[in-house]
Amino acid sequence: MTSSSRIRFLSRLAGVSLALGALLIATTPSMAQEPAAAYPSKHIRILVPFPPGGAADTFARFIGERLAQSWGQGVVVDNRPGGGGIVATQAAAKAPADGYTLLVVTVGHAVNPHLHAKLPYDTEKDLQPVAKLASVPSVLVVNSDLPARSAAELVALAKSKPGKLTYASSGNATTSHVAGAMLAAGADAPLLHVPYKGSAPAITDLIAGHVDLIIDPLVSSAQHIKSGKLRALAVSTAKRTSLAPELPTLAESGVRGYDFSSWFLLLSPSGLPAPIAAKLNVEVERILATPQARDKYKAMGAEPGTGTPQELANFVSAEIRRYADVVKASGMRVE
Repeated sequence: MTSSSRIRFLSRLAGVSLALGALLIATTPSMAQEPAAAYPSKHIRILVPFPPGGAADTFARFIGERLAQSWGQGVVVDNRPGGGGIVATQAAAKAPADGYTLLVVTVGHAVNPHLHAKLPYDTEKDLQPVAKLASVPSVLVVNSDLPARSAAELVALAKSKPGKLTYASSGNATTSHVAGAMLAAGADAPLLHVPYKGSAPAITDLIAGHVDLIIDPLVSSAQHIKSGKLRALAVSTAKRTSLAPELPTLAESGVRGYDFSSWFLLLSPSGLPAPIAAKLNVEVERILATPQARDKYKAMGAEPGTGTPQELANFVSAEIRRYADVVKASGMRVE
């Protein structure tokens, strides 16, 4: 065989090898994309954009413990606070879409695109919803020494002291930031925003009297309301909640049209195989439908979530559009 013939032969052989390789890839499962039946075969990590102790962390740990029990694989909750949720969300967006890195997000996920000129990820394209963990009414609570026994009295006090009353939040673009900004705008009450790195330190400072109020998920402050360390004035939803039926709504209290509730979603990096997404969705909903989960959620002041991955993707898109208007109307900004 001449040199040129040998080269042509080797080239054809290489082409056949590439074709066979492509065929094998097309007809056999990829090592990086295991079959849904085998999932999970190792521990799962749930990223939480806030410190331990807040609502997002509570729901992540609750569902993580039960997924571990169901599947016999460890579930690790990885708290990564910072940037109003951006730090953890960026880490999740860059992770492999294999079902082993998940992320808990709340309202701030839909707000951040309108507060930041450029995010290090695309909110809708880089992440996809897997399941809804909970929806939670928020409650307006004040330091017990504050001379306000109702939301109307609080608004009047804020107007008499422009820029003096402070509202705490879990951080920029968090549920408590959005809810507080909506109150300030809706009541035309000049409140000063004080962001914290999570709900737990915000509540601690509220109890100590370093800030005046917060509108936070009921689960975060329920025990302090019961102990008398904080005073609850109103709930944030359009209708009274059975979880605290004695509390009026903010709308009843004079803040016309006020309606806000927190939601908590479980996301994965985009590209998660549909069978694995479906398996996660079905298992989370099965867990949330158990009597034990319903009792736990009732005690936390939460309602179990529901919805298919596609329904939740549509929900996120709608929330992103909704909060574009809220950010503009309230004048929210990163502080």
